[in-house]
Order: sequence, then structure tokens, then C-alpha cells
Amino acid sequence: MTPDRILFVQPPLHLPSDFVDYPWFADLGLLFAAARASRAGWRAQVVDAFALPGAGRSREGEGWRLGVGEEDLLAAMPPEEPSVVVVGNSPFLRAWAPHPDTVGLLDALRRSWPRATLVLADADVGGMHAVDPPDGSVLEALPVLDGFLRWAGEAAFDDPRRLRDLKGSRAEVRMPAGDWEVPPPFPLWEALDRGHWSAFLWRCFEDGTWANPFRIDAGSRALLTSSGCPHRCLFCSSNPGWRETGRKVQRRVPLPVLRDWVMLARAMGARNLIVLDEMANLRPDFPEVLEVFGQADLRVEFPNGLRADRLPDDVLPALARRVSRLSVSAESASQEDLQGLIGKRQDLREVERVLQGAARLGLPTMVHFVVGFPWETPESVLATLDLAWRYYEELGAEPAVQFATPLRGTGLFEECLRRGLLPADGGLPGDGALFQHRPAFRPPSIPEGWLETAVQAFRRKVQASTTRKVIINVTYECINECEFCAVANRVRRPIPWPRLQEILRHHREAGIEHLDIDGGEPTLHPHLLEALRLARDLGYREINVTTNGRRLADPAVARALLDAGVTSVLVSLHGDVPEVHDGITGRPGSFRETLAGLRNLVRGRGSTLDLGVNVTVCRANVDRLLPLVERIREEGVDKVNLQMLTPFGSAGAQVLPEEGRAAAAIREVLDRHGASMRLFVVNAPFCLFPGYERFLVGDVGKIGRSMIFVTEETVNLFEYLSSRRVRREPCRVCPHAPACDGFFVFEEEDQHA
Repeated sequence: MTPDRILFVQPPLHLPSDFVDYPWFADLGLLFAAARASRAGWRAQVVDAFALPGAGRSREGEGWRLGVGEEDLLAAMPPEEPSVVVVGNSPFLRAWAPHPDTVGLLDALRRSWPRATLVLADADVGGMHAVDPPDGSVLEALPVLDGFLRWAGEAAFDDPRRLRDLKGSRAEVRMPAGDWEVPPPFPLWEALDRGHWSAFLWRCFEDGTWANPFRIDAGSRALLTSSGCPHRCLFCSSNPGWRETGRKVQRRVPLPVLRDWVMLARAMGARNLIVLDEMANLRPDFPEVLEVFGQADLRVEFPNGLRADRLPDDVLPALARRVSRLSVSAESASQEDLQGLIGKRQDLREVERVLQGAARLGLPTMVHFVVGFPWETPESVLATLDLAWRYYEELGAEPAVQFATPLRGTGLFEECLRRGLLPADGGLPGDGALFQHRPAFRPPSIPEGWLETAVQAFRRKVQASTTRKVIINVTYECINECEFCAVANRVRRPIPWPRLQEILRHHREAGIEHLDIDGGEPTLHPHLLEALRLARDLGYREINVTTNGRRLADPAVARALLDAGVTSVLVSLHGDVPEVHDGITGRPGSFRETLAGLRNLVRGRGSTLDLGVNVTVCRANVDRLLPLVERIREEGVDKVNLQMLTPFGSAGAQVLPEEGRAAAAIREVLDRHGASMRLFVVNAPFCLFPGYERFLVGDVGKIGRSMIFVTEETVNLFEYLSSRRVRREPCRVCPHAPACDGFFVFEEEDQHA
């Protein structure tokens, strides 16, 4: 007797520009389902959009298509009519509001095989976000379906007659995960062209466009050691449908079976396994699981994270040998919330212990945090972001901060409905943009827009720390006597040339590619040109010189500087007329020479030189900023840094403009020329410029910068500047607080203001 045919179809995925989790492994549940049907004696076939010739990642409008197109998928269908066609569902398919091409694919399948039962199936195996759509919404959006199999559906695949009998029923079958009486079969990878599937993964990541923290490549394969999670974290969608049974379960693949699976995966080309368990180390035999991976010489990743309180110190060395990154979850800085409302029930001291142990082993780490829970306040969110920064700064743990997003089926969804924070029908939040870039709801205690601003500020701070630059003050000699000079009280001598060479070589060997030559006046260093040429030869990609421009009034000097390898030059000009500029610099004639030097640079620059002007905003020029910027523009320069005073050197309250007056003058410049020039506001607290944040370059941008003084003392520029800032009362709940340390304190100021 010929066995019944059952066809499993993995459709292409039409993704928005932002998404979460691992859509490239969305077919794993389908392959497990196919293996169950095959074990039941049915002839199972798989047509997978990810495993056909040319499958990969394609741009589609502002988003992406994953896998071959629908026409190519249909062309690969077998000629025989199956009894049942199972189309794989996933959160990425958004079946309640499907892409038109997905609708067209299902219509074509129905036309091709009108007698077959056509079913959409979650086939959930865990490890990814599940989205529980409202009853009837999927069948309404996809009327050609005979049925929709929700959640795990394992019993239906163990006896596919249950699927065949759905013909014409238009039924939703609700089938959450239950206990495993027998272990599940190995996913039906043999039904795929594994060469094409490997090429698909390679095409997804080979150009570096997509972030790839877990090093997915052509030899990666997704697998499970367990499915589900017994914990009841408020935001988690594991075990979809568990409220139907009242039980959350974690089913574990027995160790002997897992050992066979791993060897099969190795034989089928796997070189690293992406283990998609919700919480793999809840298994008491987790050390033995790691040993199984080690015996097969497989790298392994746990992208959904491990519980820190189930990671004893003696397991960390084994992890360090197997994983490229250890991912754990902290979620919140509030231990009370973790124990209560969030339901994580994990001691933060355990998270810190694991991060410390990983740091000692040199094992990279990532920590997950969630902000914007319904009860949260600005203070509690800032506390969580402060903890994330501390873990990053002190222990090197990469922070992964997401907004609390109430997926249907989670406790967070129910809590948001109860508090009236979602539409009455609940909506269907689940887009990656909600997780990553904007909240799905506003907690009542948090002002509109505050949460997004705080998270953006935090991410800006983290990003700034990854761009490393060395700033070398090559000399403190200068031919100006600026009234606010930050180095006026420092020894006026150059760094000796042999030592300068050593400094340049040392920082380049340390991997630093960005160099800023500063002073004093760097053009007074007798070996400046040699230093620039050496930096170019050493491979510094960006080389900037900051100068008062006076010596560049000599065209030959300006030409020599441009020819030495600089990629950018910043010229300091503080007034639009000689009376203002010369008064600030203390040197009559300095305006004329600086302007001549700037003009020589404009005339001599090539197409790649980034030329800008630094303006330090002080009492003497605050009322003439607009004409100064307009003069700079007339000279052919479109980049201007408007720098607020810093309390170093000779800069005191006597030259400090009134705070509000300075901010108003700068805003006038931004309003007039912000759309047509590259304007940057430096050293200013964000709260002085609401609505102008895109122009601000705060101290946070200097986290990755090391400054070397002539005395060869080295400081972190961010910490150096922060040491002279204080927070005022409004800073306590300011959304910019993650990226701003407050206000500079000058000598005559009351530091408790």
C-alpha cells in the first residue's frame, strides 16, 4: 500500500527592516514536524525556500526577502499531488496580516492541488518569539486554508490523519506542547539540498550588512536540546498556549539521543550548532551536554541566553572552549521587580558572578535588559541603564537593551490590557522596531518620548566607546594667548621626536586607527610633518590636525601640511571681525593670519579633505555667533563646531557666557543654517537644546578617546571631562542622563547649585 504523501512548505519571508530573533532558522520547526510525519509512516517531502538554488537575502523595498521568491518555490513543487500540504508559520510570516506574495503563494498551492488539505502550522519548537494572533484572524486573512494548527501541534504530526481530516473544515486546532512519551525524531534535514541551504546562510551574512554576534556561517545548523521553559517571566512567549493546560513544561532530549543527533548533524555538514533552547542550562546534565558538543568538535552558541544562577563556576571553562559569546539575562536593576512583577526570580549577584568569571577567562559576554515595563518610572529605567553600562564598562559585557513588548499570549500582554495601555483588541505588537527602536506602549509614569530618548542616549554612549581615537598634544607652545585656553597652566614644551614616534607606533599596534594631533599649537612642533607622514605610513585611517591656522598663512606651510597625509583639519576661529577674535586670542593680527591660513586650506584642499572650523563660545563672542558662522560659510567651509567652554586652564567664570544666552545664540545659528551646513554643538548639556539633539556632540562621544599630554600623562577624555561636571536636580530623571554627566563647574561657581 502506497503511503500517504504529506508536503511541508517553508515559504519565503518578507521581513521589515527591523526584526528580532533568527528568521533564517524559521524552518526548524517544519523540519521537526516533517520528521514526525515520516516516523508515522507517511511519505514526507519538504520544499524549502531557504534550500533552493540562489536562496539568500534580497532587498525588498525598505525591508528584506529571505529565501527564493514565490515563483521559484512553486516551480520546485513535486509533480504528485499530496494528501496534505503543511505551510510553515512563524512570527516572521505575520499570517494575521500576510504579505501579498504570501497570499498569492497559498492561492497557487490551492489551485495546484484542490483535493489536498491545506494547513498553516506553527509547528512551534521553542526558541523564538511566538505571537498568538486573535482567534479567527489567520483564517480570515487566508481564506484558502482548510485549517490553522496553532502552537506545537506535535500530536497532529505524529498522526497526520488528523490534518487530512481538516479538509473543508476551516478549523483552528489548538495544540500546545505536552510531555514527550518518546523523544522527538531528528529534524528531516535529509529532505533538503544541504549545499543550497549552506549557501543560503552564507549569502545572508557574507557581506556584513546584518549583525552576526554568534558567527553564523555556511556550517551553522540550528538544533534543540530542550523545548520550552518552566519559568513564567512576564514578557516571555515560551510554551505558546500553555494557559490552555495550565502547565509550562520543558521537554529535554535525552542525553543518548542528543549524542546521536549531534553526530548526525556533524555528518550532515554542521560545524557549529545554534542551540535555540529557551533556557538550555536548566538541564541538570548541562555539563554533559557541553561534553557531547566537545566530543563532536562542534562550536556551539546559545543565542537565547543561559540562566546565570544555573551556571556554576566550574562550567564556565567548558563554555569558554565551545562558545564565541556567552549570553545571559539581567532584565532589570530592580531585584524586587525580578522577584515579583517580572517573575525572573534570579539574583543579580549571580549575573555579576558569571560576568566576572567570564571576564577572567576572556570569554565575551552579552547581557539582556528590558526597559519600559508598565509600572516603571524614569528613575527605575535609568537605574537599569546604569547597571547595563557598569557591566559593560567594568566587565566588558555587551548590553542588549530592548523595550518591553507585549506579545499576545504573554503575561505582559495581559498586564498591559488590564492597565488600559493597549487598544481594547490588544493589537498585534511584534515588529522588530517595537523591540529595538520604539515602545509599544507608554508607561503612565514616563513622559511621552522619554523612554525612546533614554535608550537612544544609552546606545549612543555604547557606540561611542567602540570608536577608539588617540589625541596627542604634541606641544603646549602657542603663538596665541586665548582667554579660555585649556592648557594655559601646562608646561610649554614639545614631546621629543623619538618619544612621539614611540607613541604613534604603540597606539597603532594596539589597533587604533583614528589620530588627532593637537596642542597648544601643533604647527610649532619641529617634527610635525614627519609625525604626520609616519602616521600615514603606519596605517592610521583618519588623521586630524587642530590648529589656530596662523602659520598656515604661509602658502608653503599650508601645502606641506596638506601633503603630509592629513585627512581632516580643524581651524580655530572665534570672531567674525578682528576686534573680537584678536581680543579673545590676546594677539593683534591673529584674525588676519588665521583667516589667511583658512583660505590657503580651502584653495589647496582636495576632494577628500574634511575641513572645519572650531568656535569656542565665550562671553566675548556669544552675541556674534550668527555673523561668525555666516562668514565661515562665505569662506567656503560648511563644517563648524560650536564648543561650549570647559573649566580647564585659564577658562573661568569671567569668560563664561550666561547659560541661557549662549544656548539661545547657538539655537539661532542652528535654525538658520542647520539644514545647509554641518553644525555640531560640543560640550553642551542636552537639556539646553530640546529638539536640537541631532546637532549635539556630548562628552559621551569621547569615551573611546585617549588624550596624551606633553608630560606623557594619558587620560580617558570622557572621564577627564566628566571629572569637572556635576548633576543638578533635573538630571535625576533626564532621559539624556545615560549620555550626559551634567553641567561643567567653573571655579567661581557654587558647586552645589
